[in-house]
Parts: sequence; structure tokens; C-alpha cells
Amino acid sequence: MKRILIVLIDLMIIYASILLSYKVLGSTLQAYWYNLWAFYAIYPSVSVITIVLIYALDIYKFSYKSISDLLYSVFLLSFLLMIGIMATCFFVRGLAFFFPRSILLTSAILYWLGLTVWYCILWTYSQKRIRRKHIIVIGPHANQLALKIKENAHSSYIIQHTCQENDEKLDEKLAATDIVYMTAGVTGATRDKILRYTIQNNIRTFFIPAYRDLITMTATIDKTDDIPTFLVDKQGLSVEEAFIKRMVDLLLATIGFIVLLPISAVIALLIKTDGGPMFYKQDRLTKDGKIFKIFKFRSMVPNAEKLSGPVLAEKDDPRITKIGHFIRATRIDEIPQLINIFKGDMSIVGPRPERPYFTETFALKTPFYLQRLKVKAGLTGLAQVEGRYNTSFEDKLRYDLMYISRYSLFRDLLIIMRTVKILFEKESTEGVVISEKRV
Repeated sequence: MKRILIVLIDLMIIYASILLSYKVLGSTLQAYWYNLWAFYAIYPSVSVITIVLIYALDIYKFSYKSISDLLYSVFLLSFLLMIGIMATCFFVRGLAFFFPRSILLTSAILYWLGLTVWYCILWTYSQKRIRRKHIIVIGPHANQLALKIKENAHSSYIIQHTCQENDEKLDEKLAATDIVYMTAGVTGATRDKILRYTIQNNIRTFFIPAYRDLITMTATIDKTDDIPTFLVDKQGLSVEEAFIKRMVDLLLATIGFIVLLPISAVIALLIKTDGGPMFYKQDRLTKDGKIFKIFKFRSMVPNAEKLSGPVLAEKDDPRITKIGHFIRATRIDEIPQLINIFKGDMSIVGPRPERPYFTETFALKTPFYLQRLKVKAGLTGLAQVEGRYNTSFEDKLRYDLMYISRYSLFRDLLIIMRTVKILFEKESTEGVVISEKRV
């Protein structure tokens, strides 16, 4: 109910900003009422676009965001809403085509300011009401997980205990906490015991899923004679899903190619003046283990791996060129992969294509790693919007398996919108730190 009230106020701020723009600029419009009815023609679309953007950008989770992240999300919401209104007017045509551009820009500034003030009030109020929750983290690498929770919870959590599953005082520690986290590696017997206790006592519980949990998360209920069973069907997309996904890929790749062509031309010239080839080609794996040549704008010095062999990019990697730092930070180096999408090697959304060498290395540690090859590799993916460049391959694999198991076109569209949000987030493109690299 609270979220419904918040979205209604969001929409009121947006509509009020647009109508106020008409009031302020009305004297400059040649056909005021005709232009006003253009807004009435598209206002249902404005509501839908706003709700989808709020959901995609996770703005409602303002209680657990830093104020800077919240302000950035509100700015993106306002900017993307303006783009969405422009696109609606262009494609709907008719009366909507006459929606004034002066109103579009002025209202965008107004609802950006209005939403910023509104969400700052919500954030301040929520911070005062948050009761700091005590947490216990159980299992192997509990200290590492506790550190991540502490870094991202913005003081709303207190790490009460970190311990192993064989801790003699585990029951006592569970009784004194509000939230339980279990790391990967906690044995099935212990996990069952903890879940029984937390469910009975209404304690929120989070656990890092095993790979088999992710593969079976969409299993359907069946039975063998009178025995209840779960049916785990083949992983991947159906023929119909694959066809629709391919059509959407071609449409979005065409739009992206046209829009990004001027930027690509400038970047190509800058790379060329730096010496060496403009493009970088490398073997990667896609669906069913097929090897293809991926295209990127070159961001490193030529022959960067001549002496080192295949290695992951490091934080502050000296092999990265000056222009390379910029295009990697903004993901511009990925633009040439639109060629791979046109060729059918890749999709817009999917697990990021990995190199054969690293795939073999990771598969030796985790045989489930090969399951990510059940769908085409993607330009962006769930692991990219939820994780970072230096997120461990185990956690990226969990996201990839979640994506494959729960695939839908709607989720693809949400991932694409959330990709826009992370383009300028520095931590999403940082290289691995040597001491933490798991290769």
C-alpha cells in the first residue's frame, strides 16, 4: 500500500510539472489547446513508462541506498522519462506528435527537481525510522561476506556474529539476531537446521544458493505414481522465445547502430591517432561452446598479452591506453559488438562471452560453469547489472544461471534499462585486484 501511495505522488509530481510548464509557456505556444491535448493523448504512456523505470532502477529501495546513489537514480529516471516521452510522441504520431519540445524540456527540469526533493524527504524520513538490525553470518568465508554487507548496508545493519556452522554456541547466537546470512559451502544438514529454526521464529534468512538450487528453481511439480516429484526440463530458450529474442536483438541493434554511429566515428579516429589498429578481435564462446571473434574498440596497447599470456585486466592496468581508460569506463569499447549481434554470434542480453582459456579454467573448478553456454552470449547481462567487473566468477555464474532459468523478454528489457544506470559507475568497470583474483 505504501508503494502504491508513493507511485501516485510520483505521477502527481510529473503531471503537475508538465501542466505547470504549459501554464508558464502558454503564451509562447501558437495553438495552446491543441498542444495541451497532445499531452492528454500520451499521459497513459507517461504513467506506464514511469512505473517501469522506477521498477527497473530500484528507486523504491531508497531506505538502503546512499543519498548519492538515490540522487543519481532520480536523475536517470527523469532523463529516461524525457527520452521515453519523445519516443512515444514520435512513434504514436497523430495528435501526440505536436507535444511541444519547449514543454518537454522545461517539464523534465521541473519534475527532476520535484522528484529530487520528494525522494530526499523520503530518504531522510526512512533513515530516522530504520531500526538497526543485528546480523549473523555463518559458513566458510563468513568474514568476507560480512565485510560486503557492512560496505553496502549504509549503517542499517550491525554484524553481530561471524562463525562457522560447527560453532558450539550457534543456537545461542541465532537467538540474538534479526537476520541470518549463510555463505556458500554450508552443508545441507546445517542449512536445514537453521531454516527450521528461523522459519519457526520468523527470522529473515538469506543464503548463497548452490548451483543446483539455481538450475532447479524453475522445476515444475509432477508425480511418479503416487510419489511427488520435481521435473527439471531442458535449460535454455524455446524455439519461439529464441525467434522473438532474435527479432528484438536486430531491432535494438539497428537503433543502437544509428544512434551511436557519430560517437563510434570519433572514438575510432582517436584510437587511430594513438597508434595501432582501431579494433580488437578475440576468440570468445557463445551458445553450445561455439567460438567466434568478438569485436571491440582497442583499449590496450597492441599485443598486450604477448609476454603475459591470457590474463584478466587489473585495476590500474598499465596496458590500458589513455583513451582506453575512458572508453572502458563508459563501456564505449563494447559498441562494435553490435556487429556480432547482427551476425548472430551474440544477443543484446545474455551471459557475457568468456574466452576459451578462462572457460576451461573455471569449468575445472566448477563443472556447472558450462551451463552458461545454453544461451547466446550477451552485450549485457544480469551479472553485469547486479555485479561488477571484479565480481568473482562464482557469483557471476550464479547470476547467469538465474538469468537462464528465469528467462523472459520483459526481464531482458529491464536489464537493458538497468545497464544505462551502471554505465557511469566507476566500480562496475574496475579491473580485478591481484590479491582477490580467482583464476
